[in-house]
Amino acid sequence: MSTSECFDVLNIIDKNENVDIIQSLLGTDCLGTYFINGDAKLYFNNGKKNDIEILLQEICADFPFHWNWEKQKKEDWHLAWKDNFEPVVIDEKLAVIPNWQDDYQADIVIKIKPGMAFGTGHHETTWLMLSQMMKHIKPGMSVLDLGTGSGILSMAAIKLGAGKVDAVENDKECGTNFCENLHLNNIKDQIQFHHEDVLNWSRFSFDLILVNINRNVIEELLPKLNSTNGKVILSGLLKTDFNSIKNICNNFGLKVADTSAKGEWISLILS
Repeated sequence: MSTSECFDVLNIIDKNENVDIIQSLLGTDCLGTYFINGDAKLYFNNGKKNDIEILLQEICADFPFHWNWEKQKKEDWHLAWKDNFEPVVIDEKLAVIPNWQDDYQADIVIKIKPGMAFGTGHHETTWLMLSQMMKHIKPGMSVLDLGTGSGILSMAAIKLGAGKVDAVENDKECGTNFCENLHLNNIKDQIQFHHEDVLNWSRFSFDLILVNINRNVIEELLPKLNSTNGKVILSGLLKTDFNSIKNICNNFGLKVADTSAKGEWISLILS
């Protein structure tokens, strides 16, 4: 089996809240998490296993847990995704559904196709972002989506009334899936995709900035975000991260205007 045709899959046997913490500590190399019968499967591209194993040993020194590795064909993950996908519904108004489903009734429907981006909308942080976007997006807004992945947040922004979106993503594999999802949702010129590291992005004059990324990346982005005149919605943060992130925001003139939580995860509104 070619290394390009499979993932390295980390199986973690522990409480779900601990899995959230472990995933956060592993950083942005984790493509996504998939729960089967209570156990967590964390997906990584080939070539990352040795580095991840070192991090696991360090994390395990703080709180013990058990893990093992396996390889999984990418096509097998697609099949499992299809067998187990349930629509994601936000506040009974916005729904994320698979591309093979046509009859779901909601005010706003976003269709997605399984791809390497792992952006299915099921993670608590995506739910939090979408919920906050429904409150804060106004017609005609300019939006920046940093770390767009499969494009769920960008597409939701347009369907909620935003005028244009600049979507930034460093992962090449996300680009193809992103374009497929735009086509599924009949979105064309309103979203511009930029293949670039979010930490190298330099334009922040937007009405609304969306950031759903790992805490370490957020910490590096915060000094740049104070140049925006608009609002910022942050997630990818655990409840235990709040005080640290709030202190950094204060240091750079950013005000935490609102917070919300789901499970062990939080989102922040900065102004």
